[in-house]
Amino acid sequence: MMRFARIVSCVVILLVALAAPGRAQTAAADASRYYAEFNVGATFGHKSSGSVGGEAGYKLTGPYTVFVEGGRMFNVGTSDLDQRATLIANAVGATASSSYKVNFLDGGIRYEPTAMLSMLHPYLAVGFGWAQVKAETAFAVNGTTVPPETLGVALGDDLNGTVSKAILVIGGGVTYPFASRYFVDGSYRYGRIFPRTGVIENDSGINTNRLQVGIGARF
Repeated sequence: MMRFARIVSCVVILLVALAAPGRAQTAAADASRYYAEFNVGATFGHKSSGSVGGEAGYKLTGPYTVFVEGGRMFNVGTSDLDQRATLIANAVGATASSSYKVNFLDGGIRYEPTAMLSMLHPYLAVGFGWAQVKAETAFAVNGTTVPPETLGVALGDDLNGTVSKAILVIGGGVTYPFASRYFVDGSYRYGRIFPRTGVIENDSGINTNRLQVGIGARF
């Protein structure tokens, strides 16, 4: 949790630092319909790690914007994954460590109400897309990592494989413009990766949480 608090603190400090320049956006920036940004952040839940990604969008009429985002979450392992790995490890006298690495791509709609305090621009977002979930499991004996086959273990896709799944993303954030066309974006994203029981028996869904900060431009 301290890691997430540090990220939020950095976002606040950055926003304050950017407040020094002029307070008005140019007419060109107001008329811009496209945007693109790069973001980094922390993932948290059963396991904590990091994420990196990007987002782009096009402003429709009114408060709505269509967007697409993609990126990578480095470890969103679940208790179900740990239990599957531990069950096998206990049977062969080993210890196990497991992780889910996820590449994702989704698109949807952002709703952007009237700006707060003239400069802060809040938004809500919902999207749907695809997630490539890679399960990785390692076994160790006496502190030394050993290949599963040396233990007589053959792992399936649930513990060592890549499966494509659907993902639903819901979240929101606040953007702060600076230097005419640029902006800082502090946001939170919840993602639900749906199970594929047709590929993995008794598969369970994955809940993901991203707290991230991005920097982008409008054009």
